[in-house]
Amino acid sequence: MSKIGIIGLGKVGSQVLTDVQNLNLFSDIVLIDTDTEKASGEALDHLHTQGLPNSTHINIREGNYEDLTDASFIVITASVPTDPNEGDRVLLAKGNRIMIEGVMKQINQVTQDAIVILVSNPVDTITYMSNASQYPSHKIIGTGTSLETSRFKTLIASYYQVDPKNVEAFVIGEHGQHAVPVWSKVRIYGMTLDEFQQLTDTPPIDKTRITSEIDQVSMDVFYKKGWTNVAISKVVNYLIQAIALNQQSIMPLTSISNEYGLNESAFSLPTLVGREGIKQRFEIQLSPTEIAQLKEAHRYIKQTISKVTN
Repeated sequence: MSKIGIIGLGKVGSQVLTDVQNLNLFSDIVLIDTDTEKASGEALDHLHTQGLPNSTHINIREGNYEDLTDASFIVITASVPTDPNEGDRVLLAKGNRIMIEGVMKQINQVTQDAIVILVSNPVDTITYMSNASQYPSHKIIGTGTSLETSRFKTLIASYYQVDPKNVEAFVIGEHGQHAVPVWSKVRIYGMTLDEFQQLTDTPPIDKTRITSEIDQVSMDVFYKKGWTNVAISKVVNYLIQAIALNQQSIMPLTSISNEYGLNESAFSLPTLVGREGIKQRFEIQLSPTEIAQLKEAHRYIKQTISKVTN
């Protein structure tokens, strides 16, 4: 068993902790937050479940960066406060850039061995900035468009009335309004959409509407609930499990980019991950429309990077 650190114990960090505890992959969970009382309280709350038959006895505690020296994973969810009336992730860019630069500096002082998973928004920009910290780039992984991918599959499944796990689909590009659904590769249990629609006598799916809903549904959650945390936590935990068990999984994740001639940025692409982190990013064949959308996503991310560095 090994150790994981969670930095930032807000709504997302707390949910990540709950799900990580239930993974049963770690014997030691270290919680770090500038609000040490909050971190200590989260530790106590989760420890109090361990007298129940369905809970594993794990050492969960508030700690500091020195405690991360032998960590296998570090999850960063730290963020400046989000305006509950404004869901634009880019508005967090400047504050989070400064905050995460400080976090990465402190991590670098104690380890360069842990897999660092970035959740803080805007995640593509933050991932790019984190790579300036001299930490091994193959161990810095942004959650990218993994959440949009799950939403995309769920929206398609809802239309066709099938299990979302029967939908083969993914999203690339930016985590946000410039997410790029790769319609050219969507399959329903191996069947193209045209074939499935013909076999089930289903009218063609409205691709424009589904595309517009991929990011909009996250805003629906944000404005109705006040935050989003459950689905992104499941993304983080799936990624941790895939890497910890060396499953050789492919997920749409963000890291430093140079594919399609698009560089000086970080955007999400199908990425093979293993125990050592990122093994390969796939420069997949895209339709002309998808290429154009990816270029626009790249331009938007670079523009955001420029805004927070000037």
